[in-house]
Amino acid sequence: MKNIILIGFIILTLGLSSIGHAATTPTLSDSSTYAILSSTYTDTSGATTINGDVGFTTPPATPPLGTQTNYGSGAPYSVAGTDQAAVLALLNAQPCDFTFGAATDLSLETQPLQPGVYCITGAQSVGTAGITLLSGTYIFRSTGALNTVANSVVSGGNACDVFWTPTATTLGANSTFFGTVIDDAGITVGAVTTWLGRALAFGGTVTTDTNTITVPNCAPVVPTPPSPPVPTPSSGSSHSGGTKRCDTSTTLSCEEYFRSPAVSPAVSTVVAVPEVLGVSVSPYSYPTPSMPSTGGSRDYMIHLLQLASILIVSGGLSMFVARKSR
Repeated sequence: MKNIILIGFIILTLGLSSIGHAATTPTLSDSSTYAILSSTYTDTSGATTINGDVGFTTPPATPPLGTQTNYGSGAPYSVAGTDQAAVLALLNAQPCDFTFGAATDLSLETQPLQPGVYCITGAQSVGTAGITLLSGTYIFRSTGALNTVANSVVSGGNACDVFWTPTATTLGANSTFFGTVIDDAGITVGAVTTWLGRALAFGGTVTTDTNTITVPNCAPVVPTPPSPPVPTPSSGSSHSGGTKRCDTSTTLSCEEYFRSPAVSPAVSTVVAVPEVLGVSVSPYSYPTPSMPSTGGSRDYMIHLLQLASILIVSGGLSMFVARKSR
């Protein structure tokens, strides 16, 4: 008995030790549709393409190309700014999974990086080697700036689940970036950089230069249920006893209809069978449908096994108590 208790305790301890926290992706609400959310938006090139909403109070001299449902300071611009602040608070409240006590080049860490919350004291950067992500939520939180070098690449993972919360952001030229940056101190995107994500700097400045920024599609995928089969009415048939017609709205013949216990009478729309009226239709006959099996014998055996198990356990406990009382 002591050994059994000890084994149970060990299993419980191992189970609890394997339970850890995981980073979670917050809901961005109205800020989710914005590729750029800023106070001042500066575009230094006419070739910048933004696929997503663009919010600002001070507009760029050169409007970007691309598709924007909302452009400027009209609704839901202000609400999106409030949502951005709420999301930032949720990201900052999540406990650290990986802690770095100094400025860190993430590209020098073992790749691919594991999902979780990265807490960095000082600046964070992506070097020439780039970084590779997996499926899961990533939160890169630092007390300093975020910098990516020219031609660096952030790849893998899902842009909907990657977040950066630095104090200033500069993305190098010709780089490929991934995820949502929330940075009121300002975001500068180098020339010819491609970004799948969002530049959220409500109250700050966002600067672009011949870039392509696209908001990721983060809508949940709702599976489409399969279409029910289209019933095919059975056709009439003739025999020596006269013509009979069984329109059962199924592919079953008349004979199969009356033999099958699985067909509900409610399925039948028209049943006109001469036999019901006492007219002989020899040589055809239609047996009375039998009721489907309810599995009673199987349930009975299960109950017997359960009762036997209870008796065995009770007997074992009684022997144990009797032995202890001696």
